[in-house]
Amino acid sequence: MNRPCCLRLALLLLLCAGGPSVHAADRPQPVDEAATLDDVRYVIGLTAANAPIYWGQNERSTGLRPFVALRWGKLRISNSGAGGLIGETNAGGASTDLLDRDGWRLRTGLRIDRGRRIQDDSEQRLSDLPRVRGTLRGRLVLTRTLPGNAAWSLTVAPDLLGREGGTTLQLGYFRQLATPEWLSGLGGQWSVGADLNMGSKQYMQSYFGVPQGAQRFVPYEPGAGLRNASLGLGWQRQLDHDKHWVLFGGAAAQRLLGPAADAPFVQRTGTWTVNLGLAYRH
Repeated sequence: MNRPCCLRLALLLLLCAGGPSVHAADRPQPVDEAATLDDVRYVIGLTAANAPIYWGQNERSTGLRPFVALRWGKLRISNSGAGGLIGETNAGGASTDLLDRDGWRLRTGLRIDRGRRIQDDSEQRLSDLPRVRGTLRGRLVLTRTLPGNAAWSLTVAPDLLGREGGTTLQLGYFRQLATPEWLSGLGGQWSVGADLNMGSKQYMQSYFGVPQGAQRFVPYEPGAGLRNASLGLGWQRQLDHDKHWVLFGGAAAQRLLGPAADAPFVQRTGTWTVNLGLAYRH
């Protein structure tokens, strides 16, 4: 596949499948086993995930979606869930390195935020909640690499179009693990990730607020504060000698915190997500 075709395919799937949700925001990312990456590298695959339909809901949904990632020199483009296969452990989008020196990395980028469109609510519990318009988010990520294949990261993601998306802040930790003896039969490579997420007042009001006049819930105007914490386990395994085909999966537990946990429509503050995918990369 030539460079223009890779780039067009990556941009198309990024526009169609990218965007924040409870499915994407806390899904464990697979680890890239390659010690070095080629100047041009692409990943195409499918992933299936089971997760709540929205933050704090009992109702769950299972979905199958395509994903793609492209690394072209310092440029990375991916939709959510694919970036980990090209060394990008944050949410999907387009990004490039500004600084990579002495264990410190500063990365900037853009990400499409599709807003809130709850389509799987068969009980219509959330029908009173207004739609949140999609927008374009900036992203600035500062990463500190640690001994033992571990890293801390701090990510800031503001709404660049002023569409009431506010700003999010994430503190994350990531570490590659030795394969536990009791899981040695599966082989592959394991990783663990944890993060703490916060939102500005505008973000919290858009995604967790309840407007006046809602029939099912009392009005609620949250302020800035914590959104959730998550802890996840990721796994991947090469399926062929040339390391083109990759099977990967993960599971994560999340808990809503602060103003998000107090939202009137929240049924439960603790939940989990799981995903399994197959990818081809070159």
